[in-house]
Amino acid sequence: MGVEGFVCWTARSIEDRTELRRVLNAQLSAGTQALRETREAGLLDGTTLTATGLVAANDFAEQGGVPMSGPGAAIADFVALLDGLEAAAAAGRAFTADAVPEGFARVTPTVDRFDRAYHTVNVAREYSADATVELNYRSRDPSQPGESKPNRSSAILWLRGDVPRTYEHRAEWDEN
Repeated sequence: MGVEGFVCWTARSIEDRTELRRVLNAQLSAGTQALRETREAGLLDGTTLTATGLVAANDFAEQGGVPMSGPGAAIADFVALLDGLEAAAAAGRAFTADAVPEGFARVTPTVDRFDRAYHTVNVAREYSADATVELNYRSRDPSQPGESKPNRSSAILWLRGDVPRTYEHRAEWDEN
């Protein structure tokens, strides 16, 4: 993840495609190839970071001890929640409130389709930098009467506010 993380970290501050390519070619022997591989990995959409690209940039910044512009606490909490969602999806289990960092408050979901009658985790946290991280998660039984299907998890995670762009991550998976 080192080269891809570097590409994402660099792309976070350079929006112009030509300038990003020039900087990466100057910094890396295979700069254009690294940019292409990062896009193919789903970390960049053009020169815009995806949610997983933001995670890669943040991980690179933490490992390398380099600065990460923007509201650091909001980015760190977004990454922690995203990691928790990805771990739950990979294990085929429900996401639990234990994976929510401290400081989050329960909220009424901002998306109507999240019915609180199911197992839900609906939390948000506002930061002093006018950034907000919000998670709407639910686990529901999609079975019809007389049939048995595994529960279905679905989540929407946002980082929005005073950040270069709003990040949104959607995930759905069947629980074991």
